[in-house]
Amino acid sequence: MTAPQPAGRDRTAPGPAGGPGHDTPRPPARTVDLDGFRFPLGTETLGLSWHPRERRPDTLNLKSCELQHPWSDQLVAGELAALPLAETIAYPFQDRVLEALDTYHGLDSGHVLLTAGSDNGIGLVVDALVRPAGRLLLQEPAFEAWRHYAGLRRVQVTGVPGLTGTPPTADPAPLLAALRATPAPAVAAVTNPGSPSGLLYPPETMRRFAETARERGHLLVIDEAYGDFVHTSHAPLVTEFPNVIVVHSYSKAFALAGVRIAALLVHPELREHLGRFRPENAVGAPGVALLERLAPQRERWREIWRDVRAVRREFTDRVLSTHTGWHVLQPGANFATFWSPDPATADAARDQLAAHRVRIRSLSDLPGLAGCFRVSLADRPAMERVARLLDAVTDRDRPPAIPPAGSANPPASSATPVTPVTSVTVPAAPPGDVPHRPEPPY
Repeated sequence: MTAPQPAGRDRTAPGPAGGPGHDTPRPPARTVDLDGFRFPLGTETLGLSWHPRERRPDTLNLKSCELQHPWSDQLVAGELAALPLAETIAYPFQDRVLEALDTYHGLDSGHVLLTAGSDNGIGLVVDALVRPAGRLLLQEPAFEAWRHYAGLRRVQVTGVPGLTGTPPTADPAPLLAALRATPAPAVAAVTNPGSPSGLLYPPETMRRFAETARERGHLLVIDEAYGDFVHTSHAPLVTEFPNVIVVHSYSKAFALAGVRIAALLVHPELREHLGRFRPENAVGAPGVALLERLAPQRERWREIWRDVRAVRREFTDRVLSTHTGWHVLQPGANFATFWSPDPATADAARDQLAAHRVRIRSLSDLPGLAGCFRVSLADRPAMERVARLLDAVTDRDRPPAIPPAGSANPPASSATPVTPVTSVTVPAAPPGDVPHRPEPPY
């Protein structure tokens, strides 16, 4: 009898193609003790975070960038109420929704692959394309899912700066240089419009990315989760460049965050390969049915997105009229990213709003976004309340902000007390202390 190997050691197992006597190395393992039952686990999750979403009653969530607008609420509620029972109790069929999405994106059939949200789509790209290529060029800041899934697959990630200056502006030069310098094959990922910055590359820059990637033998993945809000679509690049993949989220633009639905727009040959990972099995029938009904209503959505931009403009004008030293990064989306010359202001704004049960995101820990914070949008009354709360945030060595003339406070019965908040510098943790883990990005 063969003695069991010591727990935690690297082991080998017979490979399916190697035959008897041919072993393939297993990845490193660690042993977990489950109340006396010991079992080996992989080490790939060590160092990665997991933050299940927490329900926060009576809190306005302006951190997750869900579409919050009364018109989209009405549109989605009407279609949801009209769904027949069969769309819930039966497995989904995707033929009709794929036809609707082909029309929506202006693509021939065979280019659209549904996924359970863009997070799932990015994981699929890492599994099916980045892992065999072995290298990911990631323009940063970027959606956290890229580094998370690359870490699970032990893929080499080369971070490429995407921002420069103060206030930050989008800079394509580092990614173009990385595409030229990196040996093929690699997968490069870029977000446009930028998230969480809200900055936008023009079409000619995206074309240069696609051309350079093709010339150098790389795939280019474009995450356009917020593109619909700013009239931006990269679908035409998919038909022109076989090496371009677009990640398109319907969770954001169609107010479907709760059903988690997105698509990869991709060359038919790559779609065939990606489809064999069976991503459609994670996409539920209610989401498919809602998307099938909502995608054809383009003009109605454009009307909603126009008003979202109007809400954003009114909100940012109100905030900047009080904080004349701040800037807002343009064009944004269903969110506004503000920059202050004082890096500590971002955390102060987050903490001030949190004290009044409003959640936003400080971005100061992200590359190129020191002094920035992001506020996603809700209806006009909510955004006016947020602007009043931000009046109390001050940069260091600046006097408290004075609200602009005409911005009346609400009646006393509904007024929200505002406590002045001044940015402060948080001292570094003493040696040996556990470093602070940043809050999850949702």
